[in-house]
Amino acid sequence: MRFTNIRELKHQTNRVLALGKKNGPVVVMRRSRPVALLRIISEKDFALKIAPLWNRLKDAAGRAGYGPEDVEKLIRRSRAPKR
Repeated sequence: MRFTNIRELKHQTNRVLALGKKNGPVVVMRRSRPVALLRIISEKDFALKIAPLWNRLKDAAGRAGYGPEDVEKLIRRSRAPKR
């Protein structure tokens, strides 16, 4: 486990992320106190954890009166690259 401070994270984000990928989780410190833990995740991990959330979103939208096509449209818009 490695440690970094907020300033280093802000100014050298890529280096901190590379450090996390190489050495495991990185603890972010503010005034010598831990405030966050960064760890690298794979796309597979992300997909497994996010997929159930999309289903819950669709169910909640249905209860609010939105149809499945409305939800799919919102999901596509949220995934589209920003202009």
